[in-house]
Amino acid sequence: MIILLIHVGFPTVSANDGLDAMTLCSDVTFGLGGNCDDRSNADDQTNSPAWVEGMYFFNMTSATTMQFEASWAIREWDKGALGDFFSEEPVKSALELDNIGINDGLPADVLRSSFDNKTDPNDVNSKTIQEALLEEIDNSVSSLLSSWGSATVPTTDWTDEIILPDNFGGSTTVECSIDVNDNTDGNAFEPPICIKTSVTISIPVSKFGITGVPAQNLDDAYEGLLVMGAKIDSDFSVQAEAGFKGTYAIQPPSYATLQEVSGTFAGRVEHSDATPIYHSGLWVVDNLGATSSSDSINGNLGMTMAYRETDFTKIVNIDSSARSIDLDVVLDMTDENAASIEVIAGIYQIQRKTINDWGIELLDSSIADIPVITSDGIRMAYHTGLLDLESLANSMPISGVADALASSNSALSISMGSFQWTSVSLPPLISGGLNYTHTSPCLVTKNYCTEGAIAMDDSYPVYLRSTSHTFPFKLAELLGGNLGENAGFLDGVSGDDLRDLLNSGVEISTILDVESFLGDMLPSGLEADLGFEIKLPSGYSTKDGQSSIILEYKMSGAHVGDISLTGSENFEWDHALCSDNVEVCNDLSEDVFCTSTMQSCINTFLDLDITDFSIDELSKGISVEFELNLSMDIHRIKVPETMFSSIGDGSTNITLEVLPSDLLRLILDISGRSETPLTQSFDLPGCESKNYCLQTLTFSPDGLESFVSSFGTDITSLIRDQASNLGSGTDCSACGNIDFSGFSIETTLLGLDDLDDSVVSDEQGISLNIKIPRVKVVTGLDNSWGELLSIVQGKEGVEPKLKLITSSIVNPFVVPVFNAMNSLTYAISTSVLSLDGLSLPPSEAVPLTMNTTLNEELGISIAGKLKLTLPVGMELRNLSSSLDLVESTFDSESQRQTIVYKILPGQLEDELSFSVFIGMNVIFKELLPFFVIIILLFLWRFRARSIKRKRKRRKQELEQIERAAETAGRVFVPTVPNVEVVKVAENGIVIKKRLEE
Repeated sequence: MIILLIHVGFPTVSANDGLDAMTLCSDVTFGLGGNCDDRSNADDQTNSPAWVEGMYFFNMTSATTMQFEASWAIREWDKGALGDFFSEEPVKSALELDNIGINDGLPADVLRSSFDNKTDPNDVNSKTIQEALLEEIDNSVSSLLSSWGSATVPTTDWTDEIILPDNFGGSTTVECSIDVNDNTDGNAFEPPICIKTSVTISIPVSKFGITGVPAQNLDDAYEGLLVMGAKIDSDFSVQAEAGFKGTYAIQPPSYATLQEVSGTFAGRVEHSDATPIYHSGLWVVDNLGATSSSDSINGNLGMTMAYRETDFTKIVNIDSSARSIDLDVVLDMTDENAASIEVIAGIYQIQRKTINDWGIELLDSSIADIPVITSDGIRMAYHTGLLDLESLANSMPISGVADALASSNSALSISMGSFQWTSVSLPPLISGGLNYTHTSPCLVTKNYCTEGAIAMDDSYPVYLRSTSHTFPFKLAELLGGNLGENAGFLDGVSGDDLRDLLNSGVEISTILDVESFLGDMLPSGLEADLGFEIKLPSGYSTKDGQSSIILEYKMSGAHVGDISLTGSENFEWDHALCSDNVEVCNDLSEDVFCTSTMQSCINTFLDLDITDFSIDELSKGISVEFELNLSMDIHRIKVPETMFSSIGDGSTNITLEVLPSDLLRLILDISGRSETPLTQSFDLPGCESKNYCLQTLTFSPDGLESFVSSFGTDITSLIRDQASNLGSGTDCSACGNIDFSGFSIETTLLGLDDLDDSVVSDEQGISLNIKIPRVKVVTGLDNSWGELLSIVQGKEGVEPKLKLITSSIVNPFVVPVFNAMNSLTYAISTSVLSLDGLSLPPSEAVPLTMNTTLNEELGISIAGKLKLTLPVGMELRNLSSSLDLVESTFDSESQRQTIVYKILPGQLEDELSFSVFIGMNVIFKELLPFFVIIILLFLWRFRARSIKRKRKRRKQELEQIERAAETAGRVFVPTVPNVEVVKVAENGIVIKKRLEE
């Protein structure tokens, strides 16, 4: 604000040496109203035609209103401004005779004496000298105030005393008079003629560099700015004409004080008697010593206005590092195809630097230093019209919110809508808004507080709200890469896969790096707290069942980055599974293979089809022909606590109680869609120097199926190679001919692609199938009969050798042939023979105790069915189970018995009762070789005896011939025996030994 105080100029005169008396006043010819003291040059303290000392008092009742009062002590006035009376003869000559030269002014005595004279002697209607002087004074005051603003008509009147400052920092009372009778003090300049004039000044709003703001609003704004800590500079330029001395006193408004003053002979006056104490300003512009009437001087009245603190209201003091705004960002992802962002900016205060950077001005920055704009200041600026809120809203740098979110997807563009101001905030927002109305402790009830403990502070923010357009956005895109490097594969999951994983029972809790995750959303140049709410899509929830995740960025560093995620439709494992599709499956169902208490559930079905069983006496062994099919349906597996130990690092924890089959399929599917699927390599135990020793498993449906297929072949090769080494090496002295060339294992994996995207379940298991195609296994002793006889005779150095030959093996560990033969011998010897076959009495109870738990930590147990199909002619009769777990059926067409035993998980204590029946066909088949041998032996024996008898008869004939020839000598020659009886068995069979001849 620049206010010019310009004094009206007056012509200058020169003071000459005085006379002893003043003719002008005493000579009635001139018509003056009284006597005048002689004018003495020594009494005239100026060299100009004027001698006026004035006090100019400006009382600022508000920012736009001043009560102005001027008090003048006139000792000399320029006669040229008072009409023609003093410029025409004979008055002009009389003045010269009275020592009032052409360049001199009229002393006070002359002015008083001439008050009633006309300014134009020739015009009776002209003004009097008194009227002309008053008019001159009013014009001078009006000219002075013309640059200040509009003013009321001056009210000017004579006064008998005024107070002027003395030369010692105090004040003095000046006695004044307009009575000609007081012209007898011996000094033509004393007593002075004094006037007082008062004017009400209205300073236009345009002086503050703004337009369109009502004056009353500006008064409130001015006070509010000062309370807010603003310092407002005012610089007044004044001009003092020759012969004038002006003392200018400026009284600030009742709520203000002058913090600093500057300019021409400036002084700050403390009003210590006031409550509260404040300061006003005082300036002195002294041009009494001017030597020429044109020697005017300029004065400068500079001041800095601040708030006058009271016991109830203090200047706002907010640290530059204090919070500026609260950003509440709500990312609504309830519909991932139409996500949206809502940003609510709660503005508490904006610091000077940011104000300048944004180009926001409440007042011209050249006159006002505003350190901070508080929320109350924004409310004040809104209600007073001091600030265009649209420009403030457009300056808010919140584009970082949308940019930070869009950075997770290069194809995503998010645009925010225009900001809208909130009228009155509602919970959960803190009370505030543009139209918030203050109550206690504010001492005034209005939208902004100028008095009280919270005057113009940041207690109640104002709010801006902006909403984006809708856009497609997946939660996995938002969180991907932000769960931390210890989150494992979950950190890279995208699309709907994350929801499917979480709905499989996965629960993840972590502490996000808030500065990294939310830092880019923060507005530049502002100290801000940021709250980020993610409204979760359907299918997601926190571990506490909440539908939103709340993150907080705090300036203090006490960020809140704890999040947890799981599925809102979580897989529940505690249910029973039945082998048949029944409407109701529970723990008591007949076909239940997994109860609701089993976290791991693997349905096992073992089908052993023994098509032939026989004893091969000649090869000293037993042959079994069979086919094996093993199916393991994995429905769910208990996850050990150690499984995620490599992922969790204290801040990131992943928990999963049970791994359902659908989750395993999903993991394989996710990995398979990756450009670089997960792989795992491992070595086959006991395998060395073979190309199949190192196995590589690729976690994808195709990779896993391929692995399972080749895995069976590799295991077959491993078993064959190890068997070959066993038979030909020195590690097994009891091993004979070990031949596994006819043995093979086939493995398949089914059910990997049975993935239902709509629900996560364990109903459909992943089936691992192991098949041993039909194979005939001959196992027995590989020793010769001579070696066996030596073993029986106890000779040293001869050991049994195991022979194992396959023709197209499941188990390289077989029952030794001796045990098998002993068992068969025992069975025959204790059997009862019938027309149907051989029955092994009695039907006894055989205890069956087993623990089907394979892995305690995983809770994996064998549960399912064991199917055994016996060969034709062999049966288990009267078969029963104490737990009712066995079933037996007989196929009349194939004449084969099928036995199904239900395996329960965990510790099994059962008793099986049965009797073994071997049909006559089996017996005949097994005894037929013995019958053939006996018949052949009989035929051989019959033929041998026939030949022997022939030889004997021939021999007898020869002997008779010989005896006849030798009869004359009478000599006897005995026969030599060629057969020796070794043993006569109890059943009458004689074992003989032929002697060598």
